[in-house]
Amino acid sequence: MPYIETNQGIHLFYEKIGKGRPIVFLHPPLMGHVAFRYQKALADRAQLIFYDQRGHGQSGYQASASLGQVIPDHEHDLSELILKLQLEKPILVGYSSGGLIALTYALRHTGNIGGILLAGGFPCIASVLLRLEYQLGISLMKTGNQRLLSRLIAKANKNTAEDERVMDDYAQKADPGAVLDLYCAGPKTDVTPQLAQLDQLPMQILYGSLDVYLKKHKKYFEPLAHTEIITVDRAFHQLPTHHYKVFNHLIMRFLRQLD
Repeated sequence: MPYIETNQGIHLFYEKIGKGRPIVFLHPPLMGHVAFRYQKALADRAQLIFYDQRGHGQSGYQASASLGQVIPDHEHDLSELILKLQLEKPILVGYSSGGLIALTYALRHTGNIGGILLAGGFPCIASVLLRLEYQLGISLMKTGNQRLLSRLIAKANKNTAEDERVMDDYAQKADPGAVLDLYCAGPKTDVTPQLAQLDQLPMQILYGSLDVYLKKHKKYFEPLAHTEIITVDRAFHQLPTHHYKVFNHLIMRFLRQLD
């Protein structure tokens, strides 16, 4: 199985398939790289890199020194992955809070990023319902209910019974401390003041038309000159699975625009 070792000694599991422009996928807490199982169909058109963030799936874990260091540590892991795989100007695709890591990387590595595509992404938590979702995750993890949270997330993202089984099983592999770290760090992370630095970076921000509490965050991206905001009709938050055909089409459309 392929791994890279970061300079902090963490082994990160990754899967690399296809050839062409590199696309790195960033998953939300608990899910691991299987969140993007429907994106593997794009391997005949681009080089796809799926990885498990620290403490998730088959990757190792090392706790951060503080909550404020959690997202920067995840960004550092991503940077190490990109460096060691020798990826030039990769496209970062972030699902939900995976977008926070993508944005943090872009702010620190403006010279080695080709663009960002976010599905239900946000630079901060500016919605009461989103904050409540984080609080639910924190509560379930603190009370030892990772199994329940895994099942809830798997059910919310599944298309088929097989999807649910794979996602549930994989989510339960995650280190509880790693998951809790991300849930606790999310509400304390806000890159909104720095977003103007990404004015020239090509970005595509996707929201489901029915994803009311997340699409409120589009206002933070609207002033950026090279950012396109797209609303997917009759969709909620789970774009990579429930609306994978549209999602995959938009990824390839974004790549064509960059070329």
